[in-house]
Amino acid sequence: MSDTFWDKIQSWLKSDAQHYISHEIPIERTDLPGPVESIKPMRDYLRIWLDDMFLAKDKKWFVEQFPAVHTGIELEFGGKPVRVTHVTDGTGQPGPGVFESYALTDLMPFKGGKVKIQSALIALKGRDYVSETIGILKNFSGLVGAPLSQTLQIADKVNAGMQSLLQKGTGGMVFGFHREYVADDGRGGSVLKPGYRALILASTKDVDPARLSVKGGRLHYERQNGTHEPLEGFDYMLLRIEGRSERDNWRMPNIEEPLNEAIAAAIQGEQDKADDFLKAALVVVWQSPDLAVHDRRRVADAIKAELAEIAQTGHSVTPGAVPTLEDIMRVRAMTVSQALSEPALTLEEIVNT
Repeated sequence: MSDTFWDKIQSWLKSDAQHYISHEIPIERTDLPGPVESIKPMRDYLRIWLDDMFLAKDKKWFVEQFPAVHTGIELEFGGKPVRVTHVTDGTGQPGPGVFESYALTDLMPFKGGKVKIQSALIALKGRDYVSETIGILKNFSGLVGAPLSQTLQIADKVNAGMQSLLQKGTGGMVFGFHREYVADDGRGGSVLKPGYRALILASTKDVDPARLSVKGGRLHYERQNGTHEPLEGFDYMLLRIEGRSERDNWRMPNIEEPLNEAIAAAIQGEQDKADDFLKAALVVVWQSPDLAVHDRRRVADAIKAELAEIAQTGHSVTPGAVPTLEDIMRVRAMTVSQALSEPALTLEEIVNT
């Protein structure tokens, strides 16, 4: 694993931390529903969002320098730490220098242990290749919806690409954030929980952190007359840690490919072939780093029920000619609370299916 760019950002943070504001906004000054529970290991998922970002015009963004938001998250999988990285340049947003609700990672199951989150706004100065290359890296690291196993494979390449840009052009970090989180187990440390963090290129003389708030996913500032207005005039990023006990999407092509083959074979009455593809799909589910342990049980039982229905009746009861995993989970999945009381999916169970 290449640590060069990750370490370079940490070095910048240590030397430049006094030049900007990094503030965790209390839940009561946001529109997140409270009370907020910590993100539970072996149950919940987390996702990192860039909910709001503003780039002041005085720096001639997109003319003399190009922005790149580099985000990394390190968490435990298979008993060892792994890193997922993502790069974006802000294209496709409402306007130059404006970001709104941009997912920096997809949902990832929290297995426990330490979670390190790092995000930085990088200003890159140079020729046109800077803008073009950032666009390539953005597409290359487009991990939202992709299997986590694929995003782990490209992490080093994204970091190497950013390192190369810094070597070819001039520039550096505008501001950034790095923190290590842990589960709420009573042993201390920064507890991993949903919430907002504002990074602002300003001093506390210019911006009072106690007057910051979040409304509608936008960073606001309390004026002298007591009104709250969107913050302007300073470069800033508003990061959000999301935690949830249930996935909000089931776009998993590595599971759906063998599942679709199983469904097609079952509809055609080729039961042995359907059983083989079902087992192949279940093995992917059992090994999937994208799924929490209880969701592996939910997915496995749901697709087994779907294939059993097709084998018995010759057709699916879910909508559509070929039901997607999303369709199957919506119709057939047990609740999270039910799954938490069920035994974990095992290879022996799959073999005997």
